[in-house]
Amino acid sequence: MPTFVAIRSLPGITPDALMGAGARIKSCAAGMQGEGTDVRWIRSFFLPQQAQTHCYFEAPSLAAVTELNQRAQIPFVEIVEVAEMTPASV
Repeated sequence: MPTFVAIRSLPGITPDALMGAGARIKSCAAGMQGEGTDVRWIRSFFLPQQAQTHCYFEAPSLAAVTELNQRAQIPFVEIVEVAEMTPASV
């Protein structure tokens, strides 16, 4: 299944707001799975000095990831498909 990253600019976000966004994305992903769309939040990284997050998802399409983020009402700069590289894969 393809992997995507949602890149977000979140200046001034508080730790509580960040946790709330995580809870919303988790809940919305479960809702979409219950509706038959296989979308999964993998993990997110917060870059405090840039006030940016990179949130990774597995999903059948860019449209599914976009819908998930819109349902969760979490803004994003862009969502793109990524290719994973790990020490074990090189």
